Amino acid sequence: MSSISTPDQRVYPSLAIIGGGLAGIAAAESASKNGFRVTLFERSRVLGGRAASLFDPNTEQWIDNGQHIALGCCRELLDLNRQLGLTEFFEQKKTIPFAQIDGKHGMLAPVTWLPNRWQFFPAFLTFPFLSLKERFTTGLLLRKLGTQKKELEPESGTFAEWLRAQKVSANTVQKFWEPFIFSTLSESIEHVSFDAVRQIIRDSFLSGHQAMTFHIPTVPLRTIYHDITSEQLRNRGIEIYFLKRVKRFFWEFQTETDFPSGDNRSSSNSNTQQQNSNLKIRALELADGSRRSFDYYLLAVPLSQFWKIMTESDLESYTEQLALERFEPGTVTTVHLWFNRRLLPDELSYCVLLGGAGQFLFCPGKAEKNNHERNGKGIYHNVVISASHRLLSEHEFTSRGNFGLVERVVQQLRKTFVSSFQNETTQLLFYRVTTHFEAVFSPNPAIYWERPESETPFDNLVLAGDWTQTKLPATLEGAVQSGRHAVRILKKLEKLHHTEKSGKK
Repeated sequence: MSSISTPDQRVYPSLAIIGGGLAGIAAAESASKNGFRVTLFERSRVLGGRAASLFDPNTEQWIDNGQHIALGCCRELLDLNRQLGLTEFFEQKKTIPFAQIDGKHGMLAPVTWLPNRWQFFPAFLTFPFLSLKERFTTGLLLRKLGTQKKELEPESGTFAEWLRAQKVSANTVQKFWEPFIFSTLSESIEHVSFDAVRQIIRDSFLSGHQAMTFHIPTVPLRTIYHDITSEQLRNRGIEIYFLKRVKRFFWEFQTETDFPSGDNRSSSNSNTQQQNSNLKIRALELADGSRRSFDYYLLAVPLSQFWKIMTESDLESYTEQLALERFEPGTVTTVHLWFNRRLLPDELSYCVLLGGAGQFLFCPGKAEKNNHERNGKGIYHNVVISASHRLLSEHEFTSRGNFGLVERVVQQLRKTFVSSFQNETTQLLFYRVTTHFEAVFSPNPAIYWERPESETPFDNLVLAGDWTQTKLPATLEGAVQSGRHAVRILKKLEKLHHTEKSGKK
């Protein structure tokens, strides 16, 4: 008999993604293009994770819980934005305005016709907050960071130790290095890994003017990474379930004698058996008690949630091997201010702040300004204080201490933008303070190169998140890279499993 040809009836592998932050979103978008049937579980009401917004009842508007911007060197993040149709909701800026507490202002802008590593060198020669000698040596140090060979040792000390070895002046540290490190790495120079700083310098200052382009959201992050993103993902056939918290996994050993499955406790005979046997996740359990089974699982949750899920799954031995206690959370505080007028010129929507607790000032563009003036709610500004766990007192984190912090930040703005506050014409109408206590992890020398890999002891479970080993600090770019990297691992696993099944047949 002749064979009868039939249509391709291949069943595409199912994938459960746990976590709807940037890592989970990136993984879902990538997996859907690579032949997986994706189901995404998010414990909250919205996607976006830490790139989130909250509603302010006083002004009746959505505000972001911390300003999130992307640089041109964040290639994976910007590509994800293009894939999901989000690019139009970001404005691009190529210059970096600075403002010091004494009213002195300046600008860093690249010279595009120079080689990449030299494009910001002329700007440093005119940087008004440093002496001529300090400007010159700072430019040379940046170039040195880009050309220095990468150390093979996992711990190469803190960036402060390196600065002291280079005999960098205290003024240069205060006016340039500290603001840069605080705002990009959410950590102090005394605690941040030298390797983390070098990576950021290479990816940004030394990769050409496009790498230092600022991409700033023009609408609330909720609109970008929830409203539009969820619609785009569903259009790709991805199922999304909100308010669905994954409590634990059920797993089993895979041996040649077909190790019997059952509850986790009946399967975990010994750590030795766990290390010497192949492990497989066979189902997940939601907080409501329901169970779902998939071919593959991608866990893209914050570190604290990862630890809880592993503990509930009787996998403490796995988390102990990862030494998660070495991770130190980093805190970011945002002071939200509504003034009766803009503090910056219409052409500027952000500014680096020097000489006070606030490090970055953001305010809306001209079109948004007019909208706020019409509704009588004032002009929205926000001041970001990265690494606030290093810079603020415990009292300033509390609701009672918030007003003192607001006064402190407003005084910094008064001394920085003197002309805007002349004749007492500028008034503060509303204020609010938000703090994210686990916004990032501290990229200290003890953890920077010692983070968990995406691969796990399970042959159908991978990890994603900026806390996994991305070779980047805790950034949006790192989160996106981790999600896409996890999917690449799953593709290899699926290919291997498919080959094994074909061989058995």
